[in-house]
Amino acid sequence: MNHGIIMGGVVDYYYDSIKRAPGAHKIATHLRREGWDIEVLDFVNSWTVEELKEFSRQRVTNKTKFLGLSATFSIRFEHLYEFVPWFKKTYPDVLIVAGSQALYNVEGIPIDYMVHGYGELAMSAILKGNPKYSEHTWLTGHTFRRVDATHDYMAARMKNLSTYYEERDHIQPQEVLTVEFGRGCIFNCHFCTLTHRNIKLDHSRSEENLYHELLENYEKWGVTNYSISDETVNDYTEKLYRYANEIKKLPFKPNMVGYIRGDLLVSKPENWQMISDIGLNSQFYGIESFHRPSARSVGKGMETVRLQDGLLEYKEYMQERGHFQAHLSLIAGLPHETLDTLRTTKKWILENWVGQSSQIMPLWIPDQARPYEEQSRFAMDPEKYGYLKTTMKNSNSNHAPWEDGPQSRFRKLYDGIVEREANANKIIYKTKESTFQEEMSFMNWKSDTLNLYQVIFYLEHEWYTPDEALDNQPPDPFSYHNWLIDPEVKWEDMSAPQNTMPPPVEYAKKFINIYKQKKLA
Repeated sequence: MNHGIIMGGVVDYYYDSIKRAPGAHKIATHLRREGWDIEVLDFVNSWTVEELKEFSRQRVTNKTKFLGLSATFSIRFEHLYEFVPWFKKTYPDVLIVAGSQALYNVEGIPIDYMVHGYGELAMSAILKGNPKYSEHTWLTGHTFRRVDATHDYMAARMKNLSTYYEERDHIQPQEVLTVEFGRGCIFNCHFCTLTHRNIKLDHSRSEENLYHELLENYEKWGVTNYSISDETVNDYTEKLYRYANEIKKLPFKPNMVGYIRGDLLVSKPENWQMISDIGLNSQFYGIESFHRPSARSVGKGMETVRLQDGLLEYKEYMQERGHFQAHLSLIAGLPHETLDTLRTTKKWILENWVGQSSQIMPLWIPDQARPYEEQSRFAMDPEKYGYLKTTMKNSNSNHAPWEDGPQSRFRKLYDGIVEREANANKIIYKTKESTFQEEMSFMNWKSDTLNLYQVIFYLEHEWYTPDEALDNQPPDPFSYHNWLIDPEVKWEDMSAPQNTMPPPVEYAKKFINIYKQKKLA
């Protein structure tokens, strides 16, 4: 039986992150159906180079045909720049295939293939030896083949979205696993860079297919916690109905977190009980802005009071049925937004969103088109939306950084943008040393009402100040996995203020060390 290894991991800048690589396991499941022996190596960013080499020496045989590097958004752990060249030199006949939503994540690494998009069907084609591809060359001179999985191999339309784990994955009952209900997004928000957006068909899986996956994970591993990867869970009422009825048949009540469209939630109260029945008791709302003209400019924009009152009513409804947490995601700098409208939003959050979490980030507009990646409408035509390019020097009348020392959130962003502008005429090659500069490759914009410098300065000095309600927020729902890996921590504990419940760093390290020991045994 032909053999392959897929390495997956996510970047966590603070401590070891306890989150499986969902894409790696999804592709592994698909290839096993085609007769392959596939092993997944999780938490790769927490492995040392020597440990990765030792794992390779143990696993690679004459039946090993490929090494996969899988990530949804980031493959940036610095070990890649040392490990992959070693692997290529040591095992020259083994294909190296990287997969991610972003090509720049693997720039400069000696890969053979790069798959952009959902990779199941593309991987099948590569391993059969007849994929469609185009050739490209890094600045180093290394040539690779790029396979377009967003158009040539559209795995977004797959109906069997089950993910199955093996004994050698060493799944623990308290883990938060990723589950897919469906792929693609029916909306087309103007700031969004999702590949499969504006899809007017329901690409969700069957309810029976979902039921069997959840049941198997419970019976084999005791798992009840899930993160739903769908862009919008509540896009179709009929889908919610199907899943709610099936999930109620399970011998356990799952705990789930997922993305919810806030305006759609408020406008359809008939869906509330079904969402509760699914176990979706932690939710992430991409509100973007409570300033209606700004929200409307990006494809949203329910009347502000109706949206805010509806969210509060829904929160009360869910809390009456058990534990419930909700997170507001906002963007600072959308068209028509001003510092005063941002201040109004913060006031509402402080007064009404007590005990819940929220986050606001500056509007990022890519400064240059990244090869092969989908671009938002803002990025394709910023002037159409009222954005012009400027510099930090021109935006900051003082021409000087802050005088009160480095802050916790946005000072580094400011410094990174300034550094990139100072090196604008230089070719910045993707290495572990230049990762931060690459991350800052966004347009420094100005509009009629704001500029990027004003936004960053405001968020640094006004929004994220020691206000009790903001300072005592619970964790972001999509970081729950870092706490729940501790068997002593319960789902309900996620409502506690984050500053009273520090991340279980030592337990996380212990968990990963045990995982590595088992893998290397």
